Amino acid sequence: MQQLVSFLVVVRIDTGKMSAYYGLYIVLSLVFKIFGSIVKILRLNVAANALKAHFSCLIIGLNDNRPKEATPKDSVNKTELDHLAKMVEWWWDPKGPVKMLHTFYQVRVPLVVEGLAETGRISKVNISKPGALKGIRILEAGCGGGILAEDLAKLGAYVVGVDPGKEMIRLAKNHLETKSSELINLIEYHDVTVEEHVKEFAGAYDAVVCSEVLEHVDEKEAILEACIRCLKPGGSLFITTENRTMLAWLFFIIIPEYILSFLPKGTHFYEKFVSPNTISKLIVRYGCKTRRVRGFFYDRMYNSWGFIDDDSCNYGLHATRC
Repeated sequence: MQQLVSFLVVVRIDTGKMSAYYGLYIVLSLVFKIFGSIVKILRLNVAANALKAHFSCLIIGLNDNRPKEATPKDSVNKTELDHLAKMVEWWWDPKGPVKMLHTFYQVRVPLVVEGLAETGRISKVNISKPGALKGIRILEAGCGGGILAEDLAKLGAYVVGVDPGKEMIRLAKNHLETKSSELINLIEYHDVTVEEHVKEFAGAYDAVVCSEVLEHVDEKEAILEACIRCLKPGGSLFITTENRTMLAWLFFIIIPEYILSFLPKGTHFYEKFVSPNTISKLIVRYGCKTRRVRGFFYDRMYNSWGFIDDDSCNYGLHATRC
């Protein structure tokens, strides 16, 4: 608990103790930005798009060629659910393939706590205290096995987790009952989509968190609309996901899935990544306005996260409902 609370202040990468992995990120980020500028100056984007259209299927991790529904009606992608269901056996292993999710609280908990303080939902003087989120009702859309739900409940929030993956929800409930029973009165889980949930709970939440979900769904607008409808007026929407850049493709697909094998191949696809600008344009249609976008960096050498002034790879977005 104390370890979690200690990260309620802004965490930043300590460049004085910069790891080689972060150094690689800085160098490649600069290279990609320079290359992107050259492409724009020389107006090569048309040729680049033509090459992508013809050859992207040959470049690993760009396109998801798995079977898709002909007319999807919501955010559920059965192929994605089946893939994620295979991770159940080691989801709660802090040293396993998804160990990054166990240290992700270092940035996504402060994103939520500080965002709610900025909007006046909680007191700024209490953001570093154990009960910082007491009295706050939060919906986690796409809660998976419950890692973030438990992190938020430890700070006093009442968390409702929804996820269409039945295996994941069973896992989340089992972990809550057997490993985190002290939180059992602060968390509830349901194996439904957020689109189904909003039919009964529109306007019921102070905050909705959609963390590491959008990169796994085809119908992003449907899930975003439902998340916003679940919010009370003035409520906050928090999103974390990967940006739609080649740098993100390299650091979240090529390196972890194909070079170092941290994650199973096919966990992510570039075509499903989404930029913060695209999200901002989508949510404004439903009366929600972006307040802030914050860049994240995951240091694989130390299994730690920090905020950085660059959102071109992984980011957190905070928006509020009007």
